[in-house]
Amino acid sequence: MTDTPPRVAVYDLDRTVLRTPTFTLFLLWAAWRDAPWRLLLLPALAALMIGHALGFYGRDRFKPAAIRLMLGASIAPTRARRLAVRFAAWRVPRDVPPGAAACIARDRAEGFRLLMATAAPEFYAGAIADALGFDAIVASRHRRDADGNWLPALDGSNCYGAEKARRVAEWLAATGAGNAHIRAYSDHVSDAPTFALAREAWLVGRSAKVVRLAAQHGWQVADFEDGAAGASTAVR
Repeated sequence: MTDTPPRVAVYDLDRTVLRTPTFTLFLLWAAWRDAPWRLLLLPALAALMIGHALGFYGRDRFKPAAIRLMLGASIAPTRARRLAVRFAAWRVPRDVPPGAAACIARDRAEGFRLLMATAAPEFYAGAIADALGFDAIVASRHRRDADGNWLPALDGSNCYGAEKARRVAEWLAATGAGNAHIRAYSDHVSDAPTFALAREAWLVGRSAKVVRLAAQHGWQVADFEDGAAGASTAVR
C-alpha cells in the first residue's frame, strides 16, 4: 500500500483570485489613505508605467520606483501591516469571482494545501492570502532595513514567470511536498513554468483566446466568473 501524496493547489492572484490587478491599485489606495499629497505625483507614476510598457525597463526596476514614488523611501512594519489588512478587507470578498471562491472551497474540502503564488509584493499580498484562508504564499520579496522597515528595493528577483516556478518548487521541497499532486490556476501564459510543475493546469478565463491557448498547451480552462467552476470534485 502506498501513501497518498500530499495535495497542493497553487493560485495566482491578479486576474485569478481577484478580478482586478492589485499593484497600481494598492499604491493609489495607500497614497490616498496615508498621504493624499502623493496623488499629485500621478503624472510621474504614469510616466513610469509608460516607460515600462514601452520596454525601456523591466518589472524589477519599475516596481521599486513606483513604490518609492507613491509610498516613500521606507514603510514602517506597523504601517505596512495596517495598510495591507485594510486593503485586503476592501478587496475580499467583493473582488473575488464566484468561480474562484468555489474552487478555493472545493480544493480546501478535498485536502489541498492552498498556496498563493504571485508577483505582487509580499507585504500586502500576504494579507490577501490570509483573508482568503490560504496556507502559504510566495510573492515578490522586498528588502528590510535594520529596524524592520520595508524598502522599495526588491530582495531578489520579481516573483514572475520562471522565478515564480522556482519559488514554488523551493516551497514544495521545503515543506516536504516535492511529490505533491498539484493543481495550478492562472489567467496568464507567463505562468507556464508553474503549470509545468502541476498535474492539473487550469488557465482562467472565458475568451476564445484563452480556450485556444489552453488547447495548444494541453491545459484545462476554468471560467472563474461561473460559480459552478468548482463543481467537479474528482482528483485528476
